[in-house]
Amino acid sequence: MFSQEQKNQLADGVLAQVGGRVVLYSSVLEEAFFKARFLEINPEENPARFRSVFNDILKSKIQNNVVLISAKNDTTIEVSYDDIDKNLNERIDYYVQQLGSVAALEEELGMNRGEIKAKFWKEVEEELLINSFKYRLFQGVSISRDEVS
Repeated sequence: MFSQEQKNQLADGVLAQVGGRVVLYSSVLEEAFFKARFLEINPEENPARFRSVFNDILKSKIQNNVVLISAKNDTTIEVSYDDIDKNLNERIDYYVQQLGSVAALEEELGMNRGEIKAKFWKEVEEELLINSFKYRLFQGVSISRDEVS
């Protein structure tokens, strides 16, 4: 389904639209290749597993956009610059640890650390908004063992 040639192509199109937000093919594909590499899935050798990763990411992006729209409409939720910066640095540090060095991460993504932060800033901001919104919705919810059984 997704050969190396397809990965290198500039391919784009709208896979989904949620409110005024779109989920682009290129965005899902890029994330799927990165996750596949992390999970040691070769798309050419195991296209079914790669397709599953791709579809999981697409589904997640659609669901997150639904929640994000509500989170942005909730004026009581704010995410600070410092929260975004801290979270982004922690993620970068995690991937540096996984790949062995900053240089390996920069080579994998084809960007330096500053460019990585700039590229993923909005994504991290939106994820933090979503998490804050979910926390706010469910902070008073508790479930007993009897309710689970």
